[in-house]
Amino acid sequence: MNDHLKIAIVTETYFPQVNGVSRTLDRLVEHLLGQNHRVHLFIPDYGGGVQAARAGVEVTAFAGWRLPNYPEILLPLVRPATLKRHLRAAAPDIVHVATEGPLGWAALQAARGLGIPVVSSYHTNFAQYMESYRLKSAAGVIWTYLRWFHNRTSKTFCPTPSIRDILKERKFERVTVWSRGVDSGWFSPRKRSWQLREQLGFIDDEVVFLYCGRLAAEKNLLMLLEAFYLLDEPKARLLMIGDGPLKDRLQSECDYRVMFAGYRHGEELARYYAAADVMTFPSLSETFGNVILEAMASGLPVIGFDVPGPKDIIQNGKTGEIVTTVSSMALSGSMKSLFGHAGYRRSLGQGARLYAEQQNWSSINRVVSDVYIECLGGEDSGAARPNLRKGLQPLF
Repeated sequence: MNDHLKIAIVTETYFPQVNGVSRTLDRLVEHLLGQNHRVHLFIPDYGGGVQAARAGVEVTAFAGWRLPNYPEILLPLVRPATLKRHLRAAAPDIVHVATEGPLGWAALQAARGLGIPVVSSYHTNFAQYMESYRLKSAAGVIWTYLRWFHNRTSKTFCPTPSIRDILKERKFERVTVWSRGVDSGWFSPRKRSWQLREQLGFIDDEVVFLYCGRLAAEKNLLMLLEAFYLLDEPKARLLMIGDGPLKDRLQSECDYRVMFAGYRHGEELARYYAAADVMTFPSLSETFGNVILEAMASGLPVIGFDVPGPKDIIQNGKTGEIVTTVSSMALSGSMKSLFGHAGYRRSLGQGARLYAEQQNWSSINRVVSDVYIECLGGEDSGAARPNLRKGLQPLF
């Protein structure tokens, strides 16, 4: 069998949209090209002409509609027949569906109709997100759909062992861990700049707590702000990198000690990380948390709650602190511990950097390409192909 494959990757989020999923998929594309595989992306049409972050990648882009509360999210509404036509023309060996929205659903139906093997990846805790938006009653329906969706694929990738265990408890089948890596040359404590700190308004002896990500309800940012103000330390600052629907409300509730920097990219983002002292990550609904590794690579200890994602990455007392009680008071207590002990803070930051240096994207993404070959009947394949025509009828 020829191990140089053509892979179709279907996703409702990709560059220029910036989030953990788009970054992870871009790294996967880079790895696949480096292994002499070919890649065809099926993504939303974000406009602007440049659709692929990597040269040599084929792209099919679809127009879509923007979510009212998330204008940066574009959802293409594409019929399976349309996807079938495009997949037939692209002729991939395997289809990797990375998101479970309308585009992913249509691609799943189309690939099955053409007899092309399909794998999927589970990136987002949609069911748990519903609690953040007071739609907890919808969680059961979402779990039913996600289980139906992923169990119709040959393999489902998830980012951490704790997420794998949750999915297996929910009767997801053929689940395997595809972790995340970080470029520890790009994100580095060597990029710490006192000039940048001065430009941002931070004086020498201030301790800067950092949050990086979307400013949205599911990120538990109101608890972060409450914890920060409970800290009640004049020399504590909070740097918020990112944007989103909660930005105006957050800004209205903050004083000069909290700085909103908006989205930052590339070298600038790496320098912003290194300018901080501690990453505080309050989210309760992550499947991983790529920004945690980026902060660690930048030499920052990380504070997070004892929930899937953070607890899989942060080593309590070695690379940061795990907060076992979900409350602003408990979070503030951990922030105070790192604020008041510079030596402890530095020790955790050194441990975080050492851990991040071991998280290599190449070896992590090799798991994915090996599964592709396995699903196509490669020599290492010992698993029977599932009967993908069984199961529930489509929910859309």
